Amino acid sequence: MSWTVSRLADVLADSVSWLSVSTAARGPGWISCAELIAEQQAGGDPTLAWRSAAAADYARDYAIEPPVQVAAMFTLMWYVQVPSLVAGVTAAVTGMSPEVSPAALAFKRHPVAHYPAEVALLSEEVVPLEVAAAQHKAHVSAFLDSYRPGVKLGSLQRFGAVDDEVRAAIRLPDEAPYAEEAAAAFGVSLEDKWRISCCYFYVLPGVKACTTCPRFR
Repeated sequence: MSWTVSRLADVLADSVSWLSVSTAARGPGWISCAELIAEQQAGGDPTLAWRSAAAADYARDYAIEPPVQVAAMFTLMWYVQVPSLVAGVTAAVTGMSPEVSPAALAFKRHPVAHYPAEVALLSEEVVPLEVAAAQHKAHVSAFLDSYRPGVKLGSLQRFGAVDDEVRAAIRLPDEAPYAEEAAAAFGVSLEDKWRISCCYFYVLPGVKACTTCPRFR
């Protein structure tokens, strides 16, 4: 079967019910992955407003000044989720993926919950899962290496979050004939029960840690 970006967009949209997928970034509100990373690499902080919006919600909902690492970690996970969903889901279903280099992706945040709710596939290139895995690694590394959210997040937290998001993406489709091949290409195990990274949400009042939290290992 010959796969196009448009058909892979349909695969992604069918597999992820809460994600809107398009092949163009038309209208306002789109965040270019390439521009965001370039700004970070130049010393800017393009995710500050994103983190601040999340932190303001936590402050309102839990009546405390939330620890900085909570919004910092959620923003990190939300960002790496973009290339991870695109590559992980489509590779698991088809063995192919849209290009996931920074220049090939843009997204919109959910106006209330802040996670990426829309993604745009900006390249017409379709690549085998091994190539997608290499593009994904380069993309998330460029983001993580320049992400400075005002609090220290260790490399296990940063890169562990990538593995967690990729593993979750590969597991998402109901039918994923290439799941094992995709997992091998991305360097994750589908047998893992526990997350590698922690979202720190448990530090908020009355919140219990996730059942897959690495703190329970």
